[in-house]
Amino acid sequence: MFIPYSVDVPFDRKPVMNWLICALVLLAFFAEIATVSHGVSAEENSQQTIGRFVLNGWRITGLFGYMWLHKGIIHLIGNLIFLWLFGNAVCSKIGNVLYAPVYIGLGLIAAFSHLLFIGGPAIGASGAINGIVGMYLVFFPENSISCLIFIFFRPFTFSVSGYWLILLWFIFDLWGAVSGSSGVAYFAHIGGFLGGFGLAVLMLKNKWVVMQRDEKSLLQLLGGRKAKMSDALTKNPTPRQQQSEHVEKINPRPKIMPGPVAQQAPYIRFSCLCGQKMEIAGAYAGQIVKCPKCSNRVRIPETPASNDSGGNI
Repeated sequence: MFIPYSVDVPFDRKPVMNWLICALVLLAFFAEIATVSHGVSAEENSQQTIGRFVLNGWRITGLFGYMWLHKGIIHLIGNLIFLWLFGNAVCSKIGNVLYAPVYIGLGLIAAFSHLLFIGGPAIGASGAINGIVGMYLVFFPENSISCLIFIFFRPFTFSVSGYWLILLWFIFDLWGAVSGSSGVAYFAHIGGFLGGFGLAVLMLKNKWVVMQRDEKSLLQLLGGRKAKMSDALTKNPTPRQQQSEHVEKINPRPKIMPGPVAQQAPYIRFSCLCGQKMEIAGAYAGQIVKCPKCSNRVRIPETPASNDSGGNI
């Protein structure tokens, strides 16, 4: 089993609302522990306190409460990892004000899916989180996800484009739903994922969310349209400039820097420590890019010298 630990997505804003939701999930878990720590019996206490917040039928408290509860520490940690990684990226993209109702709405869609297709009691944030992952797939399909995997008890890391990994997870959920594996609310996962996917597509279609010039959504990827580059990168392109279109900027909104670099050096030539040569507009001096050959992060030099080397960071 592989564990994601990083997503290569630059943030436009701080995802404060996702941080708050993560904190509320933790507080809810501590409240669960507290409710079963005293009383005559844990089962009786749980039924009187936590039981009414479990998804079990169409009760309002269960529909809104189940997504904050977890059955154990492993269940909690697994969900928090996914919520932190993908939730931060999506929250930064759609904004803090919109993120909270979107998260809760996706949790409700997951609950409806579970009740309609299989029923039975369920708890956990997985349905809502899968909805966030579905939105991530639409917004950032090609952004890499770094994962940790253990082979014969030895840790290894690898990175892969988001759409490969997310589609693999979705296939696992489909297989679990079809095979009838017990213990996991697979239909809640599937319903949440499809709900998030559809909502993200709707947001892009109606321009409620707009992709930046250096970003490519799933709609653009499937339509074969390349993300627009800035005028400085597309004016009078050279072979090296065309190659630089594959360089991913870490800062999504670079500021044009006044001074002799922007005026005297239309383009800056530099190279990575791996030997890969690049050329980019002088307006981006000082920004950070990713080398298309070795994927190391390189700072664009401030000087216009043609044999200058960027600084790997």
